[in-house]
Amino acid sequence: MVGTAPDTAPATGLLVIVDATAHTARTAHVLDCRTVFVQRPGTPVHELVDDSSGYYSVDFTQDTLFTGFVEEVLRPLAPTAVISLSDEGARAAALANAVLGTAGTPVEVIERLAAGPPGEAAHGATDRWAYTFSEAGRHRWVALMGADASPLPAERVLPEEVLSADEYESVGAALNGFLDAAGLRNGPARIRLRGRDGEVRVLGGAPTVGTDEQSEFIRRHTGFDLTHAALAGAVGRADDRLTGPAQPWKEATR
Repeated sequence: MVGTAPDTAPATGLLVIVDATAHTARTAHVLDCRTVFVQRPGTPVHELVDDSSGYYSVDFTQDTLFTGFVEEVLRPLAPTAVISLSDEGARAAALANAVLGTAGTPVEVIERLAAGPPGEAAHGATDRWAYTFSEAGRHRWVALMGADASPLPAERVLPEEVLSADEYESVGAALNGFLDAAGLRNGPARIRLRGRDGEVRVLGGAPTVGTDEQSEFIRRHTGFDLTHAALAGAVGRADDRLTGPAQPWKEATR
């Protein structure tokens, strides 16, 4: 393990980010807090750190090794929260929060969201990703995108524009039920949907925001900055000026 601690005194807290991308790091730097990045060995860090941040290189995929790192290195720093917006780092962040007693998505919630591998889509089936954001158990459906890694330039992502009114209500209710059953109360989720013959199934997801390209595409086309909302929410400073344009969907009548 190698690393450096932040050089400056905290503004209001310390946010630890596991497996950050350059976009996540740039977003974190505008928050009124110090940041510490925990990256895997060999990951470039020059785009991540600034004068108010530090970094540590450790294999966070090994639970025993990472738990020791959390106890020996992170606990003395007294972080406000530990978060990851990547599929690979989400479980490690949840483990760190469990060890430290800081707020965050529990490991068991991540496991319930995952719900197993989706398998191959049957002939005629279409997979999409739903992007949501939750605050105190209230879920917003922010975007709906194709399953391809890169969004198409002209792709529409607002669910109410992509789907019919009936589809919007039905899929929204299914997402709401899935998130409630998983126990996700706060933060983002990226959920895989599979549609065939007019029916849509929820296959599983993770408390992440997708790639930098995907999250930035969503911000430009919906006005909702998932990355900023997730990081700010983790330290208790959600900014309504950046997240306001997205509205909670209307639940289906039950």
